[in-house]
Amino acid sequence: MTSSPEPSPAGRGRPRNPRTEQAITDAARLLLARDGYDQVSIEAIAREADVSRPTVYRRWPSKTHLVFDAVFGAAETDEVLTSSGDFESDLRQFVAGVFEFWRAPDVAAAALGILADRHRDPELFIRTQQLLDEKTRTAFGALVRDGIDQGVLDADADVEIAYDALVGSSFYITQVLATETVDDAADRLCSLLLRGMRKKENRDD
Repeated sequence: MTSSPEPSPAGRGRPRNPRTEQAITDAARLLLARDGYDQVSIEAIAREADVSRPTVYRRWPSKTHLVFDAVFGAAETDEVLTSSGDFESDLRQFVAGVFEFWRAPDVAAAALGILADRHRDPELFIRTQQLLDEKTRTAFGALVRDGIDQGVLDADADVEIAYDALVGSSFYITQVLATETVDDAADRLCSLLLRGMRKKENRDD
């Protein structure tokens, strides 16, 4: 394995150009979707972004770190975080959005490769615990609180395990089973979450 260039000391040189970083992460996502995780290299990403290898390595210590930031750092989640005042409708939109995220070609190519590589890097191992987490876990909690306020959900609904069930199940269905019936699976998972969190008197509805 060839060693990567040493990153430049912090605080030296010109400020980093955000457009350069954008070009690199865009190139990484394009190559992931086209070629797959194993076939993507720092050299290929640099070539696609029209930058040098040292330019890439000054920003990311490895391909795995770069792919992680390119795919999961760029995730657009705003559309699944809206609240219409109709809890069931909002939950279905949220669940559908999570399934759609895992099915994106660049995400599908990156996810399993990152999870395999993270065992070699303790820092990356910790970061991958946050896949989809920080922003969406908070938003899911707010969504559940809306459901409680609307009288749909039990006040003691277990937000943490419901969120873990959502992310874990959607990941397994899309990445491991690779089923073509994702829409049906999303609806069934949504119904399961609703039954588990509903107010006790409403669970037979």
